[in-house]
Amino acid sequence: MHTCAFDFMKRITIKDIAKELGLHHSTVSRALRFSSVINPATRDRVINYAESKGYQVNRSALQLRGLGSNIIGVIVPNIHHNFFSNFVSNITRKAFESGYIVAVFQSEESLKQEVEIIHSIIQQNLAGVVSSHSMETQDTSHFNLLEKYKIPLVCFDRVNSSLKKSSVVLNNKSALKSVVMRLGKDGYSKIAYLSGSSSIQLFKDRQRGYSLGVKEIKSTYINCINIPGAFSVQKGKEIAMELFRIREKPDAVIFDSHFLALGALNYLKESEPDRLNTIGIASFGADTFSPVSSVKTLIIKQPEQEMAETAFTLLMEAISHPDGHDIKTMEFHAEIIDNNIKSIDR
Repeated sequence: MHTCAFDFMKRITIKDIAKELGLHHSTVSRALRFSSVINPATRDRVINYAESKGYQVNRSALQLRGLGSNIIGVIVPNIHHNFFSNFVSNITRKAFESGYIVAVFQSEESLKQEVEIIHSIIQQNLAGVVSSHSMETQDTSHFNLLEKYKIPLVCFDRVNSSLKKSSVVLNNKSALKSVVMRLGKDGYSKIAYLSGSSSIQLFKDRQRGYSLGVKEIKSTYINCINIPGAFSVQKGKEIAMELFRIREKPDAVIFDSHFLALGALNYLKESEPDRLNTIGIASFGADTFSPVSSVKTLIIKQPEQEMAETAFTLLMEAISHPDGHDIKTMEFHAEIIDNNIKSIDR
């Protein structure tokens, strides 16, 4: 009867690997968790051998023994928004390269759901969390529970200054000012802006940038519409209906979401198709945005890959130094991309 070192029908253990490689079982355990205290050559030797034998980490056992997890949680308000879906895709890839798995949670712009997600993360004892707040989040006390259970947190995009945590953000004020100036340079002077609630810092900063841009192009027209709650195509359509019924109509509109932009363009296509030949459009989250017809369409693109990779790096720093690490705010700039890709501003 043929025999081999291990029966592939039997799940091998850390002790089996340690015995075969001549290492202490604690060394093997740390290597399988990608611990920085293990020599990289030893770690690679352990991991390669374990993978060749079909070894799977027993997560429950590791957590019961206090050895932690290799799963990180990413909380987003809305996975359907291009920015958030691209962010998740990039951080998932980066995490996998470093031996971590990403669990994605969607708050659906609900504070209640966000709170329940935090409790679930604590119960599962995840290694760390990267989060962007919901539209309803003003009180951030539920995030403080993570610190109590020694689960590191990094915030991104929508952040709250009350949380003293490392964060990855866009320079939103600069982005909106640049967009308004770009539209102004192209001859638009009545620029409306469909934004979110000013109680959220991200939208507050963008609204400041919009106001600065309007002043810069010396326009007397200012119309910033604050939209409560989640953005949707239907909301965009309804607001456009009101916006283009008023006496002084805008000649360009900036949208904080491509959902709002799509809704507005659907309204114009159905009710005022001639206006599509002259209206200027600028929108966040519009990677695949293809307007019905517009002389000027600008895409306000956030650097999702760089922001995701930076958020992951900050989280790894926090995980590696549980007793204290520097709190950092990493700021990025948006690209303003013309729909015909003739030019790009940074």
